This record gives sequence, C-alpha cells and structure tokens, in this order.
Amino acid sequence: GMETVAAKRQSDVKKSLQSFMSHFFPEADKVYSTETPTEALAILRMITAQAPKGVKWREIRPYMLADSVDFEPSAEDAQIGRLALTGYLRGANLSANRLVHIPNFGDYQIEQIYHVPVAAEAAKGDAIEEDDEPVALDKPDAEHQDSLVDANEPNTLNNEQTWPEDEEMDDWNTRMQEMEANEARIAAKGQRTITVPKGTSSYQAAWIAATEGDDDDNESDGSDTSSDMDDDDDNDMASGSDEDDDEEEYEEMVVGADGKIVGGDDDEDNDDAGSEDGEGLPSAEEEALQLKAYLKERERQNRDDVNFPDEVDTPMEISARKRFARFRGLQSFRTSPWDPYENLPLDYARIFQFESFKRTQQRVLRMAADSPAKAGMRIRVVLRAVPAQVAAAYNPSRPFVAFGLMQHEHQMSVVHFTVMRSEGYAEPVRSKDPLVAHFGFRRYNVQPLFSQHSLGGGSNSNGVHKFERFLKHGIVSVGTIYAPIQFGSVPVSLYLPTPASGGQPEAIPTLVATGSSLEVNPSRILAKRIILTGAPFKIHKRSAVIRYMFFSPEDVIWFKPVQLHTKHGRTGHIFESLGTHGYMKCVFDGPIKQMDTVCMNLYKRVFPKWTTSLWSEHAQDEEQKQQWVGLVTSKIEEEEAMEL
Repeated sequence: GMETVAAKRQSDVKKSLQSFMSHFFPEADKVYSTETPTEALAILRMITAQAPKGVKWREIRPYMLADSVDFEPSAEDAQIGRLALTGYLRGANLSANRLVHIPNFGDYQIEQIYHVPVAAEAAKGDAIEEDDEPVALDKPDAEHQDSLVDANEPNTLNNEQTWPEDEEMDDWNTRMQEMEANEARIAAKGQRTITVPKGTSSYQAAWIAATEGDDDDNESDGSDTSSDMDDDDDNDMASGSDEDDDEEEYEEMVVGADGKIVGGDDDEDNDDAGSEDGEGLPSAEEEALQLKAYLKERERQNRDDVNFPDEVDTPMEISARKRFARFRGLQSFRTSPWDPYENLPLDYARIFQFESFKRTQQRVLRMAADSPAKAGMRIRVVLRAVPAQVAAAYNPSRPFVAFGLMQHEHQMSVVHFTVMRSEGYAEPVRSKDPLVAHFGFRRYNVQPLFSQHSLGGGSNSNGVHKFERFLKHGIVSVGTIYAPIQFGSVPVSLYLPTPASGGQPEAIPTLVATGSSLEVNPSRILAKRIILTGAPFKIHKRSAVIRYMFFSPEDVIWFKPVQLHTKHGRTGHIFESLGTHGYMKCVFDGPIKQMDTVCMNLYKRVFPKWTTSLWSEHAQDEEQKQQWVGLVTSKIEEEEAMEL
C-alpha cells in the first residue's frame, strides 16, 4: 500500500500509476485508492452511479431473446412449418415487412406479430403469465414485404455488343483459313479432332472420341432439328468457356483412324485407369510428406512476399505481351484514372449497389423508427416456412436470439471490412484462404481478398487499392467478399474453419484476425501488382542498357509507354530496343548504379469469388435434435387417425 512509501514520494508514485493506467485504459478518467474508508466509500458511490455503455450496432436494430419457441408443421411438409418466438423486443422497433435472422439458420419472413402483455397480478410474482388473447400488432403488406431473393438474375443478352472492325475481320478470316487447312490435312490422314475439357487424359479422351463416333453414326440420318440442338450445345459450351477468367476450359485432341489419341501414352492411360479404381492414390506416409512439402512451400511464398514483394520473373517460353496481356501500367497509382465499370465479371450483375450508401442507411433507419412493434414490448413473432431443425436447436439452457434485419440487408453486394492479424496465430494467411467470418450477429464461410487500407487520398483519389497476397502482422488490411449488405459499423472477426461438433465438446476456434465493417462499395478497385525486374548491362551518364526484363524486341516495344523506376529511387522510361534478345536502352532522371535494379510496375484488377455461404453448427445431442421430429410424427399420426 501507499503507507509503505515515503510521504515525500507518494505524490510521484500516484502520478506514475495514473500515467500507467491511462496508457492501457485511456477511457478511465480517474484512478481511485482504497487506503482509507472515505476513499472506499467514494469508489462504491462511483460504481453505483455507473451505467453500462450500449452496443451501437446492436441498438440500431431489433433483437429478441426468446423465452419460448413453438413450432407448427405445415400440412404439405412436416419438416417445414411456422415458428413462433415469444420474448421482449430490444434495440429498435420491428416491422412485419422486414426479415428476421436466426443465427446458424438464415433469414425468414414474418407472418404476423402479436402483442403478448404480462398479466398484472403475475407481474407482482416471480412467474410470468400471459393474457388469454394476444393482440395482433402488425401484419406484412404483400407489396412492401422484403423478398427472400438475395441476388439478381444476370441477363447475358445485355452484354456490350460491338461490330468488328475490318482488321479484326481480316484476322478472323486468316485464322479460319488456317483451321480449314489443318482440318483438311488431318482428314487426309484418316484422323479427326475432338473438343475435350482442358486437362483430360488420353485414356478419357479415347472414350469421348468413341462416344462421339457412335453419336455420328446414329445421327447421320437425323433431321435438321438435331443439328440445331447440337449448335445450341456448342454455343452453350462456348459461352461457358468465356466465363473463365484464368484460362481456357476446353482444348482439342487429334483422334487417329484406329480411334486412339495421336500423341497419347499407353502407360499414362494405364495409370489413369488404375487411379480411377483408387489404386494410384498416395498412402498415408506419402500424404503426410506431401502435406509437409505444401506447408513448407506456403512458408517460402510468404517469406518471398516479405523480402521481394510482387516481383515475378518474365517467362522465356512465352512472350511477355501475351503472358501479361491483362495488366496495365499506371503513371500514378493514386491519381491515374481507372474506370471501375470496365471488364466486370458476371457476378457483378448479381449484386445490388446504392447510388448513395449513407443516404440509404439514413432512410432505412427512419423507416424502422415508425414500426408498430416498439422496443420494450413483449411480443410473439410468427415466422413462415421455417425448417423443423430450427426449433429442434432450441435449448432452454442456451440463449436463442433472433435479430430483425433492416431493408436491403438480405441482398448481396461487395462488402469490405478492416482486419488486423491476431498475435496468437503465426501461420501464413493467404488471400482466398477459406475462413469463417463473424459479421456482428451473422456468420459466413468466406474466401476474402486482402488489400491495403488507405484513408481516402484527397479529391483526386481514383479508388485503386493494392491487392495483398498475404495478411501481414501489425498492419491494418481490408478484406473484400460477396456478402449480404450490412448497415452500420459492426465488429468482424475471422476464424479458421472447424468441423461441426456433432454433440461432442466444442473445440475452441482459432482466432485469425479482428476488425470492423466498412461501407458497401462495389466500385472499390483491388489492383494486383507485379514487378518486372531487369539488371543494368552498360551505364553512360543518364542512359543505360537494361537486360533480363524482356527477351524479345516485340515485348520491349509493347511495354515502351510504361514508366520505369529503380530500387534506389530513380525514374525513367524505355528509349529504344537493342538487338534481338530483349536488350533495351533506357533514360533515367539521373545516373544509376551498377548494383541497382530496374523495375516496371504492372497492375491488374482482381475480384472476389462467389463462394460465400451461411456458416452453421449444431451442438445439440441426438435426443434434442429428434424432440421436434417426434412431435411432428405424433401430430401426423393423429391426423391420419382422424381421417380413418
């Protein structure tokens, strides 16, 4: 205690403690002592006057801790029916036109809301007794009730259509002539070509060739209708292949007159045939070694990303202008223009976007304030088309909470959130790794993309943010996923995916990162950066000959407009190509050193994958899972007995 400290030093010790507490607890305005009875009484008075701070993201929306859960199966399907939740409404007001979210199960429509007041004489005692007749409080309006449709249906006919130019037509005619000549050469040898999915082995392609040969024999005398159907199938196949962003989905193989694949390997066929029977699968020891090698490779990639961020090697077997055709150069990463609506994937036709997210949020909050079901009422919410397993998951010993959604919060969009790595998890976390995201009261299986977090950048900001391959320690990053819209800032936490408990003791989930949600903004551009590097060969004042960045003069001319920079801070540009091996003459703003490295930054926009799904777990035992199923079965038997 302070009595052991000298009187002259007590003031300094108190100041030191005050500084220590304010560092770790900045919200604490004063530090109290209990050395005397008077100070102890002051602490008690302070505790009695304190009020818990509200959770803002929870207070702006309705929620209810259910006192009782009743399930009534429908006549058509015993596993689907009406679910009645009774309890006190907290937070904001609730409208019957909005949806209700039950954690682990999803969103459901409201059929009716009843006011269930507590009897006056029962309120004086410990027991809670309800009035005989609940009062109907609100009923949904068919025209204004929120739909369970969470995504738009994309119309491929609305895609941009452009008429080809003469140069494109000439190129197409040349390619068609080459294809026809190739087909004639193959046909002269008694061979033919077939289209198979990319990666198909020779063994599988031989079966496809035999099947197509039988179909050709059977359909040789067919009508024009069959040919039209085949054309439709080909069109569907072509349209499906265009949807792949990374590589082609199909490739061509040559089939000989004997029905075998030209260039195929019989040994590979036998290996493939054996693998289909499970004989070629690795053993447990081999699987363990492969897993160890995979984890070691991920660790190496994470280390290379820290030491040499975004650096890639220019391939020698393929031209750089083809390998990096989707990348572009930017004069300024912060201010160079980038149209956020160019070359969007098909998934962007399924999402919802607001003209002004803040104004929409304010309008939605005003609508919620006028709802009939007021906060503090004891109500009964009847939900429609609810699975029986929702009621089976109810356990009186565990809280059963239902949250009311605001308008549009069921619809999908591009959602962003800030995250920071947890110090308790040291393994590498890569973009697109499967994780479990907790968004306030909702949980999803996600594969987020990570990017740098920047606070605006002024009026000239172009909305471009650098894509991060790994989630790094000590740095705030932004995660991007497809997810339902969320109004307000809610806490976000990322966990490693764990299997369902299945009645066993639940394992503690591994926390990966924590953060908070940001505004819904599909126009945010995630730019993946690659850096092509070259080495100085000869240096003369401000000019230098650079090599090893490209390996053909055509690539040098193609990337000539892109700006160059060095790791020591010099900037320059390509002046001309030298020779036939990719050497180039470059001019910089000052002399460079021989040990310096010349870099070229290229960018490509990346998009998240539509892999978001609702995360759910069922920690009930089998008896609790079957309790409502048994009730449903007994009611069905009673109805059948009545009919008999």
